[in-house]
Amino acid sequence: MSLLHRVVVLLFAMATVHAQLDIPFKARPQGHDENRVRVARIHRDELQRFAGDTNLLVLPGLIADRQTRRVEVRVERSAVGPNAPCEFLVVSESSDHGYEALLIAFARPSDIHAALRFIGTDPGQSYHPPTHRFWAKGERFLLSVLATNTAPIRVENLLIDRRTGAALPPDGFLFTGSRRIPASDNPNRSDYAADTFQPMAIASLFSTSDAVFEVPRSVSKETVYRNTTVNPDFPIDEGALLTWVIEPALPPGATTVQDLVLHVDAIPRTGNPPGSKVEALADLRVQLREGSTVLNPDGSLLSMVQSIAALDRQKHIPFLKLHWSPAVRLASAQALSEILASLDREQGIRIEPPLPGEPYYRAFTPDRQLLDRAERFFHPLELALNPQDGRISGRLLLVESVWKEGASRSELRFIERPILDPADLRRELAADRERARGPATRPRPNVMLAFVPSNLTMRQLTAFLEPVLTNHTAIHLLLDEPMPPAPPKDSAP
Repeated sequence: MSLLHRVVVLLFAMATVHAQLDIPFKARPQGHDENRVRVARIHRDELQRFAGDTNLLVLPGLIADRQTRRVEVRVERSAVGPNAPCEFLVVSESSDHGYEALLIAFARPSDIHAALRFIGTDPGQSYHPPTHRFWAKGERFLLSVLATNTAPIRVENLLIDRRTGAALPPDGFLFTGSRRIPASDNPNRSDYAADTFQPMAIASLFSTSDAVFEVPRSVSKETVYRNTTVNPDFPIDEGALLTWVIEPALPPGATTVQDLVLHVDAIPRTGNPPGSKVEALADLRVQLREGSTVLNPDGSLLSMVQSIAALDRQKHIPFLKLHWSPAVRLASAQALSEILASLDREQGIRIEPPLPGEPYYRAFTPDRQLLDRAERFFHPLELALNPQDGRISGRLLLVESVWKEGASRSELRFIERPILDPADLRRELAADRERARGPATRPRPNVMLAFVPSNLTMRQLTAFLEPVLTNHTAIHLLLDEPMPPAPPKDSAP
């Protein structure tokens, strides 16, 4: 075979493979243009037929009925084939991610949001780790698809979890609403992110801030990509025009969300500080409330846990907001936080972001891998607090990676600053942010390691850390541990 012949064969093979790879990843299915025309015609007909009916909301690609509390959206089956990975249940027609979605909607995400408001449901709150919201919160909806002359199919049955070999749990989806972002042409106006920001998701299978609906779990994009595939037992032709039906899971007046508050108070202690976690817990009185009702009248930890275990998770998703008394000592807060961390899960209780000016409870269960300065991927702020003569001062350590010409790895540079009060801390943080504006410098992430004595009170801690308790900083509290020393030769003035 001549060289030219071999090259031609190779190019043909590459083109064939490329074509095969392109097929499952099409952003638009076959018949998309025809479907768009049909949906536009249906919309015009519905506008005429239902003109003047105040119980109906007719928008492009959807119709909402306030009396039946039902929204119907025109969607088409994507080109994603059986057993292929799927990250989104529904995306907008304007999305570039139709190749990883099951359904493509002919209605705008914000119009679907408006339709859900029209039938009497307010949006909840999206998953948003920067503000310590690790659980999406909102009313639960049941989602189904139907074609002409067929029974509705719950959308969970259309997808499979590879780990179990079964359909997704029939738990429904939460109406959180997409976040809003400043408009590109007018900073005084906000745009609905799912309308303008890719992937323009309407119903996401992983936790995100940019979709109308979220799964009622906390799950990463990577986990969904590895494990969620299209169920071959429910075949729907590519490009099939379907009706996506959205209905509340509960009757009028009922709510999915169960809001609880845990008040954590300190029992006055005399004598030495607690020497064990058991003693630290004994210094607390905890009161679990739902509205004005106290669920554990005796204020004990045992009754609190029993009350949480008795919650009816078939009817409600419980969300817990923590309220720390200023007198609680950090040793006691840490001991309780370790218990709460074991309860903060899908089948347990979902802990809310902290109240303004309070640390998130996970601050007391720090990521110890961040202590290894040589191996960590970024350098958080490091702060050591020192109480003396009734006053608290601190040392702030700024660690930076410096690459020298010809070096195979970076060296660490240390800048140490004395911190006499919260005002000092605020000034140093502002100066550090200003340094990060320089060329070839990356902004420091909002993460802090704080080395603090365990006998400080919550009031003392929050007063000193006030500058970082208001800007969504992820704080890791290391109690009664010294800050690792900085080599003097690397210290910067």
